[in-house]
Amino acid sequence: MIDKVAVTYSWNRMAYIVNRSLSKRGVQVFTGDSSVVNMNKFSLLGNICFRYPSFYKSQDDFLVSLKSFLEQNRICNLIPTHEEIFIISKYIDRLDGINTLVPNFESLKIAHKKDSSSSLAKDIGIPVPSTFYPKTEEDCYAFFNNSPKPIVLKYKNSNSSKGVFYIDSGKQFQDHFRKIGDFVLQEYVRGDGYGVSALYKEGNMRALFTHKRLKEKVVTGGTSTLRMSTRNLELEHYAKLILDRLSWNGVAMVEFKWDEHQKKGYFIEINPRFWGSLALPYYSGMDFPWHYYRIIRDGDIEFVDNYKLGVKVKWLLGGGLGFLDNLIHNKTFSVSALSASADYFDDFSIRDPFVILGEIGYYLAKFFQSMKLNPTKNSSLDIDNI
Repeated sequence: MIDKVAVTYSWNRMAYIVNRSLSKRGVQVFTGDSSVVNMNKFSLLGNICFRYPSFYKSQDDFLVSLKSFLEQNRICNLIPTHEEIFIISKYIDRLDGINTLVPNFESLKIAHKKDSSSSLAKDIGIPVPSTFYPKTEEDCYAFFNNSPKPIVLKYKNSNSSKGVFYIDSGKQFQDHFRKIGDFVLQEYVRGDGYGVSALYKEGNMRALFTHKRLKEKVVTGGTSTLRMSTRNLELEHYAKLILDRLSWNGVAMVEFKWDEHQKKGYFIEINPRFWGSLALPYYSGMDFPWHYYRIIRDGDIEFVDNYKLGVKVKWLLGGGLGFLDNLIHNKTFSVSALSASADYFDDFSIRDPFVILGEIGYYLAKFFQSMKLNPTKNSSLDIDNI
């Protein structure tokens, strides 16, 4: 019998790497999304595309459609790649008979919400940037006036770098005042960005990988466009403490800032699902999709943490979007953002050259709907209301 797996939220580069990894190992991959245009639809890998209703519009319709498709095509293995993991975790009983690897919903909720994950890290004894919970406009201005600039404003319930703002002036607060209570304020910690990525099976770590951010889409931070495989034993220890405490199940990336001069790391947040730079561990020899699939198919794997160091992987389209964003908003002309200097790319390879066209098509469609380079509407679920 041919091995089959369904991969959801498949317009993007994370799902493409899952498709690439498993297709090349003889697994029949079914890539699902609500969008007509997506990366995997342009792939030469032989995956079969399917559509389902947007889970941002109707969680119930999404679950019903997904369950029906899996049953009709006799697919028992499922790999979610984005926020649909919240819905799948909460309503896992509705997917009876489907093998997947997702955290307990309460653990997922703690990891996703920036205030609760920071509190957890602090309770464990991991350094966390000074954090303040404002209740009034006066609280915001008081924290701003008494802190080095910029300060960081983070919405508690937001999708990774979306919902994170760097405040340099009091005026920048004004767009957020109506949502006081939904965000926290933090000191801005200087240093290099690191991500410690892990795969867990019911509270036991099964794979570990660390990367360092070299370039980000916008100068103030956010999504990385160029990163390098590395090791950092202290940050890896911190990440394990956090994920062990959560009895994690599945994949996650714990983000840190590392001050090289002080040799000190600070917890930033947890990305409780597959991460945007998934191509980097894959090309470095740490094949997270394959390890994940082996666990849901076979039950478990031995722990792995060996991979090539110094491998650089770039998100090509992200570099271009960052160039445009900095040109429009900061009036800066960053040629380096357009550089193709890397060992591999998230969204392009000679043997599968058209996937970047699907990615560009998706972003163009979203741009014409919102007239924004990085639209956030309908791009983040409220985990408290699932």
